[in-house]
Amino acid sequence: MSSSFRQVLPAIGAGAIAGLAWAASMRGMMAQLAGPDSEFHWLGTFGFILIPGTAMGALFGWAFARRIAGRRRGAAWLALAPFAMVADPATLPLLGAFVGAGFLFSPRSRRWVRLLAGIPSLILLIGVPVGAALVVGVGTPHGAWLAIQLGSLVWIPALAEIALQRPWGDTSADQERIDATVHSGAA
Repeated sequence: MSSSFRQVLPAIGAGAIAGLAWAASMRGMMAQLAGPDSEFHWLGTFGFILIPGTAMGALFGWAFARRIAGRRRGAAWLALAPFAMVADPATLPLLGAFVGAGFLFSPRSRRWVRLLAGIPSLILLIGVPVGAALVVGVGTPHGAWLAIQLGSLVWIPALAEIALQRPWGDTSADQERIDATVHSGAA
């Protein structure tokens, strides 16, 4: 095992555990939404939710470890971590919304391109919890809890993407702006 891999292994492990906790919470929330008719199956619960959620978390952990270490090469691929959940094709729009939210807040592209990709993502990320709130009703403690849980679970990967896709460290443009501020005496 290479020393660079050993350095990121704790972050991958922490990400995997966080991903598993996220996926288990998502599965519990789904059971609550379905009500007493909800059924648990090995393939559906483990194959489509828990294992892919663990993989997504591990990939996020790896991506953040690379980011902290200053390794930019190949990092863009790790921003696609939510697509580890694609075992269930019905999740594809939501997975795209996670990545799209990160892209929206990343100044790496033209604003109109980011808006074109990001606005539908935000609509979905806001619409899913609001729609669930309308379906379950937030007038009861159970309904309010369920809407809050779904909203929180939907935004966790989106916020990870937003943090992951932000610019890395001091880019040359940032450094020039800092230098100009310091030399002008405005600091």
